[in-house]
Amino acid sequence: MTELMGELMGAFDELPRVRRGPLHSLYAALRRRAPQVSATRPDGDVLRVAYRGREAQVAWDDELQVFAWASGDGGQIGPDVEKAAEVVASALDAPVSPGAPG
Repeated sequence: MTELMGELMGAFDELPRVRRGPLHSLYAALRRRAPQVSATRPDGDVLRVAYRGREAQVAWDDELQVFAWASGDGGQIGPDVEKAAEVVASALDAPVSPGAPG
C-alpha cells in the first residue's frame, strides 16, 4: 500500500506547473464581483470583457505593475485586482457585487 502511495505522489511531481498571472486573477475577480460581465479567459496578454453591447480589453502592464485598458484611449486602471474588477464593470455599466468585508 505504501509503495502505491509513493507512486501516486511521484506522479504529481510530473504534472506541469500552471502559472496564473494577474489577468487570470482579474478574470476570477470579475466572475465573483460582476458575474453578468462576459469575460473570456485571458488570451495571451489581453482579457476581453463585454456587457450589453459594450466591449473592452484589459492588459497587465509588466513594467508599471498595473492593469491598463488595451482598447480605446488606453490608460491605467490600477494594481489592485478587486478594485480593477470594479472599475472594469463600472466602465461597462455592469452591476458590481460588494467585495468581502476587510
